[in-house]
Formats: sequence, structure tokens, C-alpha cells
Amino acid sequence: MKNATILKYVFLFIVVIALTASWAYAEDQDSYSEPHKAIQAEDKDLQLILAYKLGDESLYFFIKDKTNLGATKVRKGIFGWKSGMFTWGPLDPDRDYENLQGIQGHGQGLVYGLIRNGDERVVTVDDQEASMVNLSLLSPSVVKEYQLEGLYLWYFESDTHEQVKLLRKDTREIIESLDL
Repeated sequence: MKNATILKYVFLFIVVIALTASWAYAEDQDSYSEPHKAIQAEDKDLQLILAYKLGDESLYFFIKDKTNLGATKVRKGIFGWKSGMFTWGPLDPDRDYENLQGIQGHGQGLVYGLIRNGDERVVTVDDQEASMVNLSLLSPSVVKEYQLEGLYLWYFESDTHEQVKLLRKDTREIIESLDL
């Protein structure tokens, strides 16, 4: 009886080791040394726009097929970087963006969009200023190819989003206000 119990524990131990090894191998194969490599493993044709890389988390925006703007978060795990959920929505084909239009969300905490003249305007979400990325800082060939001249990408992360406002930077005059 004692040998049967020992054999059961040995068998259980071997099963646990095999499952752990299988999991570790799968995680290692799905992880990458850099966050952008994890995204490109999912779709190599995306034009990536880095918003931030802080510690073990990165936020990237991307342009897909020249007609969609999207976002994804990348997290660093034990074996490297793994991309998260991808979300995207259509870009305005005329790239007007003089007002708040095409506001998009990612998950439950991120809202973002494009505006023109971000050096003269501010976007606020629930009266807190959104972060801005000047898209003209991308390579000149990318700016021209994707028609990004004069555009800024704004984004805001919070648990709740009730109102988005577009303001003149110097006077804080409200240009447009939208309830979410």
C-alpha cells in the first residue's frame, strides 16, 4: 500500500512538471525581447506609434491598412513582451480632424483620437488634459505616405470618461464638447 501511494505522488509530480514545462515553452514562444516585436508578430504591416514605455507596460497606437487607427497595450512577463488586445476604427479619409470626430476607445480605460493643430489646441477628458503625440515627429516619409501632416494623436487613460472637450490652448475657449 505504501509503494502505491508513493507511485501516485511521483506520477502526480511528473504530470505537474510536464504541464509546467509545456506552459513555459508556450509562453516563451509567444514572448519577445521588445514590445514592438510582439506587436509585429501579430501583424507586421502596422505603422506603429509609440505613446509610452513605462516599466513593464507600453502603449502603442497603429495605423492599419492606411484606413484604420488602433491601439494595443504590450506587457512584459516572465519570458518577455506580449501584445494584448488590438482595437481599431476607421480614419477619416480626408484627414480633416478640425473638430472632435472619430473618438475611439480601447478596453475600459483608454479613449483617443486625432486632431489638427494640436500645438494650438488642447483636448480634455472630464476636465483633465489628454496626452498628445505630434505625428509629424514620425519619419517624413511615413507622415507623407499616411497623410499625417499637421495631425496630433491625443489619448487619455482613466476608469471613467464622461465628457471630451476641444479647447483653444491660449484662451481655454471651448471649441467643441461631446458627452461620452
